[in-house]
Amino acid sequence: MEYKMIVLDMDDTLMTSDNKMSEGTKQALLDIQKQGVKVVLASGRPTGGMVPTALELELDRNESYILSYNGAHVISMKDQSLLTSQPVTKSQFDAIYDYCQSNGLFVLTYVDDEIIYDGEHEYMNIEHDLTGLPMKKVDNLKSFIQSDVPKVLSVDYEAHISQLNQQLDGHFGEDIHATTSKPFFLEFMHQNVSKGQVLKQLCDMINIPAEAVICVGDSNNDKDMLEFAGLGIAMGNANEAIKQVADDITDDNNNDGIKKMIEKYFNH
Repeated sequence: MEYKMIVLDMDDTLMTSDNKMSEGTKQALLDIQKQGVKVVLASGRPTGGMVPTALELELDRNESYILSYNGAHVISMKDQSLLTSQPVTKSQFDAIYDYCQSNGLFVLTYVDDEIIYDGEHEYMNIEHDLTGLPMKKVDNLKSFIQSDVPKVLSVDYEAHISQLNQQLDGHFGEDIHATTSKPFFLEFMHQNVSKGQVLKQLCDMINIPAEAVICVGDSNNDKDMLEFAGLGIAMGNANEAIKQVADDITDDNNNDGIKKMIEKYFNH
């Protein structure tokens, strides 16, 4: 099979544990684009937390795409225009917020590339540290948010997040998709938003068949895109559920797993 697209998760996949992209992996991705292969970034991160890396990888020059907020937004990097948006409505946000409050979760969301939150938590700054986006504290998040948001992120200790994720089993009501990204993040999106669902929409739009797509990831929110792809690859540091659905496993994110994957499947 001639692969035409590589779709990459960012945190703990493309990025090392220090939240950096290794020079070897960066160069491999720049080189593969010269062969006509599209590189797409798909992340739970907000758009503003993805664009700098996308520009570093020259996705703008190569007219490629990013899937931000787990796919709630699809951005054409050619001009950084918003191609599709599937948000969480205000009424859905209120229901999610109430659920998170009743379960003792720290809640944040996004408005105009700012992280909006109320309350405090030991892990409250992790999203800021990962994305570099500014944080804005409000008195009451539920009353502050009066319009659609791309997603809602809740934060707590790993054991509690895992427990709630199992209880939700991917669904919050009929119209909200719930998943984990990092072990301490429980994320809520529109029911039609997941990396796999949105990637399929993008591939249909640009006429690339699933069989020609490689997807690489490490966490639960990567599962359906690995299942969609012609070749689903788990990082060496991926959780066991992701390794089980993957077609292959590469090295971990601190040892150029993506570079080694490219060498295996492209540089014969």
